Amino acid sequence: MSRRSDDYSFDSSTSYDISSAIAKKKENRKAESRKAARRKKLAAGLTVAAVVLSLGAAYLAGLSSSAGKFLKNTFINDMDVGGMRTADVVNMLKEQYVAPSLEIHKRGGDVMDIDLSDFGYKVEIAGPVRTAYNTQNHALWFMSLFKTDDINIECEPQYDESKLERLHRRTVWGSTDTSNASIAYGENGYYIIPEVYGDTVNIDTLVSYVLESVEDGKLDIDLEEGGCYSEPAIKTDDLSAKLEMIKAKYDFIITYDFDYAQEHLTGAQVFEWTDGSGHIDRSKAEQFVAGLAEKYDTFMTTRKFRSTERGEMTLSQGKYSTGQYGWWIDRDKTVDRLLEHIEEAETCTIDPVYVTLDTGYTYEGFEADRSAGDDIGNTYIEVDLTKQHLWYYKDGKLAFETDQIVSGKATDPTRKTPEGIYSVYTKQTNYTMKAADGSYTAKCSYFMRISFEGIGLHDLSRGSYGGNTYINNGSHGCINMRYSEVKQLYEMVERGTPCILYY
Repeated sequence: MSRRSDDYSFDSSTSYDISSAIAKKKENRKAESRKAARRKKLAAGLTVAAVVLSLGAAYLAGLSSSAGKFLKNTFINDMDVGGMRTADVVNMLKEQYVAPSLEIHKRGGDVMDIDLSDFGYKVEIAGPVRTAYNTQNHALWFMSLFKTDDINIECEPQYDESKLERLHRRTVWGSTDTSNASIAYGENGYYIIPEVYGDTVNIDTLVSYVLESVEDGKLDIDLEEGGCYSEPAIKTDDLSAKLEMIKAKYDFIITYDFDYAQEHLTGAQVFEWTDGSGHIDRSKAEQFVAGLAEKYDTFMTTRKFRSTERGEMTLSQGKYSTGQYGWWIDRDKTVDRLLEHIEEAETCTIDPVYVTLDTGYTYEGFEADRSAGDDIGNTYIEVDLTKQHLWYYKDGKLAFETDQIVSGKATDPTRKTPEGIYSVYTKQTNYTMKAADGSYTAKCSYFMRISFEGIGLHDLSRGSYGGNTYINNGSHGCINMRYSEVKQLYEMVERGTPCILYY
C-alpha cells in the first residue's frame, strides 16, 4: 500500500529509530561534557601540582639559604644580624663590646692606655650568640619575612677585679693639687691668685668608678665625668667683690718680728675676722696671738742642751726660774696693740708685747741666739754643779772657764743651788747681799744676778774653792768665785746672757 506524500504519520519502526537517534545524540553530548570536565579537572590538578612543586622548591631554596645563618629580620642588641653567620655576628659584637684597650682620659686631655691582658679582661660572646642562633626555628624560615625577632644577649666581661684595683692604686695620677682662688699681697697691693684645677685624684673614687665602668663593659673612661678630681670651692669670680672691699679698707700687712723669723698678718686675713658691719671679732685676734705664743714662746719649756762634758742633756726650766730665762708673750696686751694697728690700717713691722713684771723685768731671751730650735744659742754660761766647773762660751768659742767655784750647800735643801735655765739680767758692782730673813749681809765687788730669789755669780773670799767644798761648806745658793776670775767674767758677759745650771 502506497503512502501519500502529505501523510505525516509514522509507523512504530520509524518512531523508534528517531527516538534512538535522539537518545544517542544526547548520550554523545553527555559523554563530551564528561570528557571536557575530566580535561578541566586534570588541567586544574596539573596547575595545583605545578604550584605545589614551585612552592616546595622555593621553601627548600629558602631553607637552604638560611642554613647556618640568622633568619631575616633578626636583631641582636638592636643590631641587624639577619642573614649573617654566627662567626660574623660574634666578630661584629666584639667590635662593639671589646675595645683594644682600657682608655683612661685624664684631666687636661692626656689618655692612658691599659692593656686588657694586664687584668685578664675578656668578654664571652660566642656562647650567647650560638644560644641565640639555636633558639630560631629554621624550618619556619619563611615566617621571618613577616615579623622581626629582637634578641638581647648579655655580653658580660670577665676580669680580675683585684688586679685592676691594684693597677690603679699603684699608678701616679698627678702631682698638682686642686686649690682655691685666694687673695694675696704683692708689690702692687692685693691681687687674686686664680684657682688651680689639679691633676691629683681621689683614689677611692677613681677605683670605684673604674671598677663600675668595666663591670658595665665600658672601656673608655673619663675621670672628669666620674668625679675623680676635686673642684675648687672658691673661684676667681667669687673673690672679685671681696678684693675691692679689701683694697678699700684692708690694704696693709702687719709683720711680727721674731728675730730669726717673721709672721705676716694681711688685711685680707683681718677681713675674715669681721662681720657684716665691719666690726672685728676680738676672739679671732686672740686666736691669732695664741698661735704666735704657742709657736714662739720658750719660757717654762724643756730644752735640749749640749753640755761640755756630758753631751746632750734635757733640761727643765728650773725651780727658781718662774721669773727667768725665755720668751713669753703677753697675749692680752699683744691683742690690744694688734687691734690698734688694725685700726690704723698701715703696713708695719712690730714685736709682740712680752710679759713684764712690776719689777720691770721683761721675759725676753737673748735675741742674738734665738733660732727655730733653740733660744740659748752659742753664747752662754754653763755650770756643772756636780763637778763645780764653770764655762763661758762666746759665739760658740770657749772664752773663759774655771773649776774654782762654790755653789750652795748641798746638805741643806734651803741653801742648795737649784738647777735650771737662768739669765744674767742685772750686773752690779760694790753690791750688798742680804738674806731674805735678814740673818746675814755680805758685800761683793761684782755681782751678776741670775734669779729673782737673789741667786747670782759673785766674788767671795773663802778658804777653798772647787772640789767638794760645796757639799758641807757651800754658799746660800749663789755661785761664789775668786775675785780675779769673777772680775774677768763680769767684764765679758752681757746682760741677758743665758746661764745653764745642772747637776
